[in-house]
Amino acid sequence: MKPLVLAVDTTHEFGSLALARGEETLEEVPLHAPGGFAQVIYGSLGQLLERHRVGLDAIDCFAAACGPGSF
Repeated sequence: MKPLVLAVDTTHEFGSLALARGEETLEEVPLHAPGGFAQVIYGSLGQLLERHRVGLDAIDCFAAACGPGSF
């Protein structure tokens, strides 16, 4: 089975979460957090994983955007 990837981008006021299996994007969740991502990221992440019925232990790879950001 292809690896399950969780990607996080919080490098700007507009960020996103994405869940992918191999090269296929299963879902991308746009985020807007002008005051910082700490207030929105955990709830959005939990909802994303719940919709796809996966837990953090099922994630094979974590990807993060690099740059200045609030989180």
